[in-house]
Amino acid sequence: MDDFSLLIKPVGGTCNLRCSYCFYLGHKGGTISRGLLERTLESYAALPIAHRSVALQGGEPLLAPPYVFELLEAAKLDSISVQTNATLIDDSFAERFAAHRYLVGASLDGNRSHSSARDGAYDRTVNGIRLLEKHGADYNLLAVVSKRNVRDIVAAYTFLRDNFATRHHQYIECTSSPLAITAEEWGEALVKLYYEWSAHDAGRIAIRLFESVMNSVAYGWPTLCSFSTHCAHYLVVEHDGNVYPCDFYVDEKHLLGNVATHSWEEMVSSAKRLSFSQAKTRLPEKCLGCKYLRLCIGDCQRNRNANGVSVLCEGYRRFFGHILGESAV
Repeated sequence: MDDFSLLIKPVGGTCNLRCSYCFYLGHKGGTISRGLLERTLESYAALPIAHRSVALQGGEPLLAPPYVFELLEAAKLDSISVQTNATLIDDSFAERFAAHRYLVGASLDGNRSHSSARDGAYDRTVNGIRLLEKHGADYNLLAVVSKRNVRDIVAAYTFLRDNFATRHHQYIECTSSPLAITAEEWGEALVKLYYEWSAHDAGRIAIRLFESVMNSVAYGWPTLCSFSTHCAHYLVVEHDGNVYPCDFYVDEKHLLGNVATHSWEEMVSSAKRLSFSQAKTRLPEKCLGCKYLRLCIGDCQRNRNANGVSVLCEGYRRFFGHILGESAV
């Protein structure tokens, strides 16, 4: 069996914020039971795989009861991570994350103006990040690139770079809300961000998207699942035990089973999961004839239009052309 990680949503879509661009708005909330989480972790730990990794996400996973964190820390896992809006982080959480070596992803889109889509959470988020720094917890920053910051991306980046201790940044495109960006905006933002980073911060700041592209150029394989040749890197476990192939596809059509009634072997090898994974490389002629296909593999499935082409295609082509010193033709 190939390695895969778990993305567990211990409270489903429950959140203390309602950020206007959140793709998980509308999903049910609830709380995973102790017994269901124990079954999930014990069965996962028993699998014949080399590396076992669990990430907590939501909603807001810090709303989960204490036993969620206790069970994770007692499980036979190689890594634990948590993606949070950081507003609920207090000294206790920060100490715990540091002591148990969680990797914490904190969501912040830049300065107060850039982060205005985040339900008025700016001050609470910054306070939470300061507590992570105070206690020495490992964290990175995740910025959603939307209409609020896309044309000011360099200022957003330099603010995050200059005001926080982490050297690891993620920039995630917003493509599915009224704040969605265009391909032109995305391409321009990536080019500007790349030139700022390459001029001042290469080797000092790690930007996940840039690292993935460079890995593809140098070694032939990406580090981002959206640029991979398949969609089989992880499984999502919702609060009710239902399992899905991706958190952008938590719906009845993509339901693989439930940890209470199905084995991991059944769900991993199911025809539904295989079809979803292979759909990544079912691409139209425009993609198959593109000189940059090896770098994006058609982009994430969630970004593809009715013709199977990424809505950000021309933006990526501009970016790839710039960094490779080529014209995007």
